[in-house]
Amino acid sequence: MKLRTVVPLLLSAAVGAAELPFGLVEKVEKDAVQVRFDAAARVAFGQMVALFGPGSVTKHPLTGKVVTERRKLRAKGQVVAVADGLTRLRILWREAEAVPEAGWDAVPLPGESAPNAPPALTSSPAAVNAAAGATIAIKLPVIDPDGDVLSFTWELVGAAGRCGRLDARATALPEVTWIAPGTAPEGGIALKMTVRDPLGQELSASLALAVQGADDPRRPRKQFAALGAGQDPAWNQLERCDDGSWIGIDDGGRVLRCGPGWQQPVVVNFAEAIRRPVAVAARGREIYVLDSDKLAVHVLTEAGQPRRVLGGLSQPSDLAVATDGSVFVADQRAGGVMVFDAGGRFRARAGRVGDDGFAQVGRVCATADGGVCALDGQSRRVHRFDRDLRRLDTWTVTGDPNLAAVDLTSHPRGLLVLLADGTVQLYGAKGTIIETWKPASAAGLAEDLGTATALACEPGGEVVVLYANGFAARQAGDGRVLGMRGPSLQRTTTAWAADGLGRLIGLDVDYGLITVYDAEGWRTNRLGGRAKTGGPFGEAGAMAVSPDGAALAVLDVDKDTVVRFDGRDWRKAPLQFGGNGSNNGQFKAPIAVAMDEAGRTYVLDEDLYRVSVFDAAGQFLFVFGERGTAPHQFDEPLLVAVSAGGDVAYVFDEDRYEVKKFALDHQARSAKHIATSGGKGSEPGRFRSAVAMRTDRQGLLHILDTSRADWQVLDFRGQSLLPLAARPLAEILRGAETLAVSPDGTAWLGGAGALVGLR
Repeated sequence: MKLRTVVPLLLSAAVGAAELPFGLVEKVEKDAVQVRFDAAARVAFGQMVALFGPGSVTKHPLTGKVVTERRKLRAKGQVVAVADGLTRLRILWREAEAVPEAGWDAVPLPGESAPNAPPALTSSPAAVNAAAGATIAIKLPVIDPDGDVLSFTWELVGAAGRCGRLDARATALPEVTWIAPGTAPEGGIALKMTVRDPLGQELSASLALAVQGADDPRRPRKQFAALGAGQDPAWNQLERCDDGSWIGIDDGGRVLRCGPGWQQPVVVNFAEAIRRPVAVAARGREIYVLDSDKLAVHVLTEAGQPRRVLGGLSQPSDLAVATDGSVFVADQRAGGVMVFDAGGRFRARAGRVGDDGFAQVGRVCATADGGVCALDGQSRRVHRFDRDLRRLDTWTVTGDPNLAAVDLTSHPRGLLVLLADGTVQLYGAKGTIIETWKPASAAGLAEDLGTATALACEPGGEVVVLYANGFAARQAGDGRVLGMRGPSLQRTTTAWAADGLGRLIGLDVDYGLITVYDAEGWRTNRLGGRAKTGGPFGEAGAMAVSPDGAALAVLDVDKDTVVRFDGRDWRKAPLQFGGNGSNNGQFKAPIAVAMDEAGRTYVLDEDLYRVSVFDAAGQFLFVFGERGTAPHQFDEPLLVAVSAGGDVAYVFDEDRYEVKKFALDHQARSAKHIATSGGKGSEPGRFRSAVAMRTDRQGLLHILDTSRADWQVLDFRGQSLLPLAARPLAEILRGAETLAVSPDGTAWLGGAGALVGLR
């Protein structure tokens, strides 16, 4: 492409215009232009560009022909997109009434910074109306005037535990999915969004969410999440995609992808076999897989169809893809970092093997400005190159020399280096450590994490650190551990409960350990324990959580007490009440427990044949039930469930295979038997070996029966059980032996160290 020579002008840039690569304006849009730069130019997102149009000319005095033309600075624009060889500039300044035209000259201004504008709404968010229990995709009209990469966080505001749930807490796009609650709450619901750009500019907005009607109890329930053995991958490598999803490689060599909310990773199938994937990344609608067996990078569509192959590699160990599509491959035997352009053509080799080069380049990452950093684990150095592949100062990894440096990644606050014990070092612009984050093991959420192996960063600054034993730790942008996940975390959990905040609470009765998981499946807390290890339990038994998640009640079957935890602050010392005996407020053999929205606790005692009711402070209120064979009496009581409002209680009698229904009057402190229904059998609405009974906010009963090997949803709001749905356990989780149900009817079946969610 032949470009017009530009006479140097006094610009605000540090470099003269004549010394810079040029481009020509090819297309003009409203408030934007598209420029084609020559091959030497490398412009970055957000960079300023000067636009020169016609200025003064000098003509030959005799012929009148133009001898010289002095171009004039007429406008300035900021790079907001690069596609198909064209660079799109958003016009930020123009001279007087100047209107950009095709043919104007474009000159990058690397020394000039554009003013950083905050993200903005292009229109007011419209309220959302949804049917109860519906799944609604919500998209807000957000743009960033600078073209910055944005990060979004979402929060439901309203009555605790009654707002439904979101499929993700953080996304890379202004989109999130809301699962409406089963019934409309009082006071309404609002969805709050906070969006941030890399320089800290922030925007908050909210929109009203309305729920209509009630959830259809007969609708088919579909699996939407799974945790634990055989469900959660043991990640070896992980990368955040442009759309906020995650892509990575597990310990079985499979390439997997999951949504922003970490639910149900799916295998990415490729049309051509990739024998030994060691690194993967996604950029736009393309997937890049480094195959150490074929010594090549395969570039594929999202559907797994091949597009191009980047070959010529010798001993590749890692890859990174820049925002402009450039590919960097760490390859020690080939002599450093192999660089390919967005079209797959080999461009250059960054660095070299030698005294001042690489001793063992292992990991590589792209930087926000289009450059690249390579980690040399053997020499404990970080080699740095700018976007034109010019070598920058090499940084030394400091700290304990016995801890190997295993990975690095770009971060909004600098550069992160991961050490083998899980320590993360944050390096500033001058190559010195500005923060050191403790290993995730210090949070006490799990034991025996193994050696740290890799890390990945979200645009908002949160980091995921991977460990050799299959664990992944999520850490905030300041290093605080936010959660832990992995396929072995649930292997000793024997009971589960679910609250209206989307949280799951697990109980290991053998050790008395309680574990709390957030709505995305990250373990966020671990508490409890047996008395001999400093915990509150002699021997933990059944448990229940209040619908709003404000309290958790766990039976201590050794001390015959209830241990009540504050679900709003797990660090608080638990409240304990009850004790051995036959008087009011005492127990002989507490076997099951339930809670309602007011925080009341209901304890079923199989030896005293009664249910004791306590208020939120643990004060005894009243009892109901007695031994006998009459409809209102108990013969072999096993399970108890209570409606969210606390107006109805259900007791399952194992000897008679029946559910007994009681109306509760808390003002009168009494209960009245209303109906009994059920019976032994394999027909709908009958039972053989019920092991769990739960209620949802609509008043429906959910019963898990291990002999029938199914989960039944039953309507007992009338005088008899009305079967609504039944699912064989073989379709969900073979060997399931525990059940948790959220107030909105989301069911979780657990067993064999795994947990599967249906809604």
